[in-house]
Amino acid sequence: MARIIAVMNNDTPFPDDLTLPSRDRLAQTPAPPDVIPWALLGYFEGELDLIQDLAGRYPQMAIMSLFNARAVGTRAPRGIATIATQDGAASLIVEVDAPSQAAQFTFIVGSLVGVRFRPGALSPLDRAAWLEPMRREQGEVAFLWNAHRWSHDYLIGAATRTSAHLFAFSPSGVQAATRLTPEVNRRLTEWLAGYWR
Repeated sequence: MARIIAVMNNDTPFPDDLTLPSRDRLAQTPAPPDVIPWALLGYFEGELDLIQDLAGRYPQMAIMSLFNARAVGTRAPRGIATIATQDGAASLIVEVDAPSQAAQFTFIVGSLVGVRFRPGALSPLDRAAWLEPMRREQGEVAFLWNAHRWSHDYLIGAATRTSAHLFAFSPSGVQAATRLTPEVNRRLTEWLAGYWR
């Protein structure tokens, strides 16, 4: 479905002789690294409040208030944190591979549709640049991305003493957003810090 939406939103008309598999391949092609998303461009140029702008796009974000973490596997250990709304209508599953410290974030709606984001290989500096502002809870913008920035999946977060916002983006145009209670944000960042030491 996300690929179909990406194709429909493409401003470039497709030639009539392009086959459906070719269209699908074009829709999955990430934007070149020099094409910065508009919201990021506005933020970097100091023209917009990024978190306020993104929150305005998702005015009824699910508020995640439940947190549960567990470890699985012995040969390839991973941590899995499940974060959910009180009614279970939406959830976020965060998985971390212990040996590589790779993480993935899956946003789930109604136990029916899940969208997974994999920020790629994150350096210790990349992980700290996201964890530290999220732990300070001062409303700072935190980017979870590597040197490829918006050319790969990435997350943007901001935490205050009253809530934390998480936004996930893919170069193919897929996006997801949620809010966390302060307690869930603290538990998530502490849990991630344990794997990302």
